[in-house]
Amino acid sequence: MFDFSQIKNFIWDFDGTLYDTYPYTIDCFMKALKESGVDADPIEVYTLMMTTIEHAFTVYEKRYNLGNKLRETYGRIRQTTPHTQGGPFPYAVRVLERVIQTGGENYMFTHRENDVYDIMEHFDTLKYFKDIATLAGGFALKPSPEGIDYLIEKHNLDRKKTIMIGDREIDIKSGENAGVYTCHITNGLPYGDFSTAIRVNGLKDIFDLLEGK
Repeated sequence: MFDFSQIKNFIWDFDGTLYDTYPYTIDCFMKALKESGVDADPIEVYTLMMTTIEHAFTVYEKRYNLGNKLRETYGRIRQTTPHTQGGPFPYAVRVLERVIQTGGENYMFTHRENDVYDIMEHFDTLKYFKDIATLAGGFALKPSPEGIDYLIEKHNLDRKKTIMIGDREIDIKSGENAGVYTCHITNGLPYGDFSTAIRVNGLKDIFDLLEGK
């Protein structure tokens, strides 16, 4: 089993990792598809989004010749007020607190823009983070390591004591490309065939490992 005691720097993904935002995002995407005249399978939508939401847009736009209609409709339907996004997963706060209690630090590299600050402030989790890299900083999309490299270089982090934690393959590849450890959270759902330093079902597993269980 992976030894979390060697890790001091925890770089988290946001959506689907710490925050349960996928149900809302998928619901908005399904409504946008329906308004665009497409009756889609929510499981397929989820599977495509596990690559990236951009990938999901591209697949449906090409398949049904939708042009920009789908993106425009999705943007209109999707609200960005914090209370609509879905809150933290169970054990999210406890894990973040435990990292700090054991002398570690929490960071984040997310594909969100700066709206992530409002959401985390709303749910009172922003206080657990030393720094956050968002797309507003101009970083390349994962699996690029740019966001991770930025945090490492800015805060002089030891890559051998750093881990990237996420629910998608691009999160894990981003960590690998940055030369840090990786942890894949499956949330009990099917996943692709890719390697990672450790794979867990959910945040409770990480909490238990930090507790030495």
